[in-house]
Amino acid sequence: MPIVIKSQGGDNTHDLIKRFKKAVAISDIVQKSKDGRYFVKPSQQRKVKKIEMNRLRKRSRSLKKMKNISAVTIQRINDRLGSRG
Repeated sequence: MPIVIKSQGGDNTHDLIKRFKKAVAISDIVQKSKDGRYFVKPSQQRKVKKIEMNRLRKRSRSLKKMKNISAVTIQRINDRLGSRG
């Protein structure tokens, strides 16, 4: 899936580069290529996944207790929990 960033009116080059970097970070393209460099044992992959899920659950619980957190933020975390569970 290609990443396309279009200029909107008075955007300068700095703004476009900033939006492109953000789009690349969200899509995890760089992280996937780094992860593919070396073989990782399946047991190690499960271990890392389990640690990440626990971290996301803990973060979700702590954000629900805060007052000034948008529902969108919590929903994003819950989507990550659901898609990897």
